[in-house]
Amino acid sequence: MRPFGVRSKLAHEFTGFTGKPKDFRFLIDREKQSTQYHNIYYADDIRYIRLKLMNLPPDADRKRRIPPIINCRMSKGGVGKTVICGNVAATLAMFGHRVLMIDGDPQASLTGLFGINWANENINHIGELMYRFHRKESFYIETAIRPIYNNHMLDLIASDITLANTDTWLMGSTNREFLFKKFLDANVDVFGRYDVIVIDSAPSTNLLTNAFMCASQKILAVVWLDGQSLKAMQVLASNVAELNSAFSELGFHLDVHIVANGYHPSYSSCKDALTTLASNYPDQLSDIVIPHASSFMRQVELYKEEQSGPAIEREPNSTAARAVIDLTKSLVKEYDIRIADQPVI
Repeated sequence: MRPFGVRSKLAHEFTGFTGKPKDFRFLIDREKQSTQYHNIYYADDIRYIRLKLMNLPPDADRKRRIPPIINCRMSKGGVGKTVICGNVAATLAMFGHRVLMIDGDPQASLTGLFGINWANENINHIGELMYRFHRKESFYIETAIRPIYNNHMLDLIASDITLANTDTWLMGSTNREFLFKKFLDANVDVFGRYDVIVIDSAPSTNLLTNAFMCASQKILAVVWLDGQSLKAMQVLASNVAELNSAFSELGFHLDVHIVANGYHPSYSSCKDALTTLASNYPDQLSDIVIPHASSFMRQVELYKEEQSGPAIEREPNSTAARAVIDLTKSLVKEYDIRIADQPVI
């Protein structure tokens, strides 16, 4: 478990508290630890306070149904997709949402971002769970879910290189595009306890990434501001259009929400790429642009992998973290992510 918490200023923002700062600490019934100079608030504290401010009991929950899915996707690597995915997931948890991350990439970058060395651990990934479900074999999802923050505020189904084998058996599966959706629906008691599911999909277009997309309503496309990424966005848009055309009779329709990443004001290429995105995808481009920030480069520790973590954890007061917080606020509304089924304000 990762002991990540924030000080009062950020906690006020995450809870939406607008009263006097001296009154904030009385919203939660616990003493400051003797080793702490500042009051520290964790994700489950934020949830407790938000429920209290909504006049709801601390155990208030949502109806058991599959929550919104933020499927982070792009048709090429190196665009910062995993960075956005991991930071948004952690920030959603710090806003008081229960979050399940699914590492859907055999490269396991999301797994590594949270300090898990997949090469040395016994990973039970989403492909294995789907395979057992497809074969009607017994499986226990809880064994695959790794707690990242306390009280299931942020959980992870990790990945490793063997996830790449999933397409081998999916090839012979009937209705394979909707197998992941069937898997979620069949296990709603587990997946329905979360407020949101965040998937880090692989950059390649394959059967598993298609299955993830067919369980989603809106892709979160991360586009690095360069020419190659703009071309990759065209490929992704084509992939989405193809799926919409193939399954329109089933009532399936997939949208795309685009996040521009890696903006540097000194680079004219960034400005040109952003202008092109705004011109080509005016209704799909997020108003929040993620800057090219050194904090993102410092997330992964080369020699102490267990100390790796998203920028929102490691440098919560940085420019990078601020951009992630603003992006997360916008995604809460974009994907209608709720606490205890309360409307998004």
